[in-house]
Amino acid sequence: MIYLDNNATTPCDPDIAKAITDILMDESMGNPSSNHAFGWKAHAMYEDALENIAHFYNALPDDVVITSGASEANNQAIIGVAQAAHLANDPRKKIIVSSIEHKCVLNAAKFACDSMGYHLITLPVSADGIIDMDALVAHLSDDVLLVSVMAVNNEVGTVQPIQEIGKLCKQYGIIFHVDGAQAGYESIDMIAANIDLLSLSGHKIYAPIGVGALIVDSMCTIKPLPIIHGGLQQAPYRSGTISPFLAHAMSLAVTKMHQVQLEEAQHLRQLRHDFLQQLDQHHIDYTINGSMTERHPGNLNISLIGHDNNMLVQKLQPHVAISTGSACNAGVIQDSYVLKAMNLSEAHLKSAVRICFGRFNTKENVDQLLNLLMPILI
Repeated sequence: MIYLDNNATTPCDPDIAKAITDILMDESMGNPSSNHAFGWKAHAMYEDALENIAHFYNALPDDVVITSGASEANNQAIIGVAQAAHLANDPRKKIIVSSIEHKCVLNAAKFACDSMGYHLITLPVSADGIIDMDALVAHLSDDVLLVSVMAVNNEVGTVQPIQEIGKLCKQYGIIFHVDGAQAGYESIDMIAANIDLLSLSGHKIYAPIGVGALIVDSMCTIKPLPIIHGGLQQAPYRSGTISPFLAHAMSLAVTKMHQVQLEEAQHLRQLRHDFLQQLDQHHIDYTINGSMTERHPGNLNISLIGHDNNMLVQKLQPHVAISTGSACNAGVIQDSYVLKAMNLSEAHLKSAVRICFGRFNTKENVDQLLNLLMPILI
């Protein structure tokens, strides 16, 4: 079986899997909230994780909140800020998102607007899947509370100009939230990019599913209220017993990604190049969806003209894992709203597939994919 759906989830890195297994088998590890040696040991591991994660994003350890993933982090960033501003009678009543945000961002923004009276502005994107900066500038004003733009799109892999957006938000005193779930191969400096809130996902950077982080800049003017209430183990942002092994896994994943990101990105680009080169050699009719210059190095979203994408994915089972859109739409046969926002034709929408090469893929995997794909396409 060949796994090529690394934008949906990455397999857990064996080094990380071993490290967290060792922790789970450690009988001297307790609840980090407990006031005894077992708890102190667990809490020290948690604090080390915060310090390590903060370091790579130019933040402070106290700014880091361990979450269950990016969906929770995105919800707290958007809904939590909206609630805090609403309770403080802040006059700013507009929230801006792009049309290609992950559904957890779009739906969190919609909930904030429906429940608290905010006005939602959805920005268009270019045919390349890049946010329309002219449209953003036209909507920026003193009435805007929050702008939320993803660093890297999960379907077409396009890298958004967050540095430029952050600078514009700063000029208006607007809180800037970035969904960084897919941005493992990007170097993000929260201060340099004027990011107030940054969401991260563990299972997109080779940690296990079930862990992520929200980084809240200490200078953020309106800090998000908690959306999970209880003992405030991660005061003032989140309640719930802290998992030392998941926090450690997130820390290890962030560390390794930053250590290997340049070399690994080049490896992924080469695999993508090899795959496209062989499609060209076999005279396969395809178009690439999204910018190829500003793109996640392993992502390839292509329309294989004349081939129904759902049928194509099914014909490759159980040998190859690729997809027709974002993982959160799995099981629901509908055209991608991201590709629709890019104004793709019906033929391109119906034939679009997403392939994403990852850390453990090889040139042999490319050859195996093509051997399975060619009888279907030719």
